[in-house]
Amino acid sequence: MSMANTGGAGGMDEQVAENCYGKYSVPEGLDHRPAVHLIKAGQVYEPKTLSFMRDHAGTGDIVHAGAFFGDFVPALATALAPGAHLWAFEPNPSSFAHAEKTVALNGLQNVTLRNNAVSDTTGHILFRTRDEEGNPLGGHSHFVTEPGPGIEEVASVQIDTVVPEDRTVSILQLDVEGHAPQALRGAARIIARDKPIIILEGKKKMWWFRKGYKSLGYQLRGTLHGNSVFSVGEVRI
Repeated sequence: MSMANTGGAGGMDEQVAENCYGKYSVPEGLDHRPAVHLIKAGQVYEPKTLSFMRDHAGTGDIVHAGAFFGDFVPALATALAPGAHLWAFEPNPSSFAHAEKTVALNGLQNVTLRNNAVSDTTGHILFRTRDEEGNPLGGHSHFVTEPGPGIEEVASVQIDTVVPEDRTVSILQLDVEGHAPQALRGAARIIARDKPIIILEGKKKMWWFRKGYKSLGYQLRGTLHGNSVFSVGEVRI
């Protein structure tokens, strides 16, 4: 295990963990979350998913939505071809702050990290970041329709409006807690033009995706950990 406490912003202590891909600013109070637990132990969260994405990045960019504290970020950023870019999104303000520190800890220059939810509209949506007892949800933060305790308003963006039109995207990976249909609609231009590999959280058959994107040639190729992998061309899982 590789862990250290360093002075963070405002004089607060910051937990820093390290594994084979880099260093991470790890949130406190979330040791029950697998990503936090494993990385604090010096291990890798979802190693098969990361290896697949690193192997299939090609020469294009990666879109990574649901960055949490940056547990995927060093592995993805260091696998990109020269000139390629990682576009990462994290709506939870606390998680975003840790992800920002993770980017800084690794000196990553090819990452754009946004404190936004990805959706089919540009505006604001409601996002639950804490449970009814006030405990942080971390990577289990999710979209809601009604305001209340533990719920924050966060800015939403369309991926198509953030990633410049002159970029080519090789992989589009979404871990957005049930908001994938809206996020994909907000990336319609990229999907139609580049036909990137699409990785969605969940092992269900996802008929909504298979039906909606069949005309573009997408097929389910297999699963990695809790993720379904869709592509137009053949890929080995």
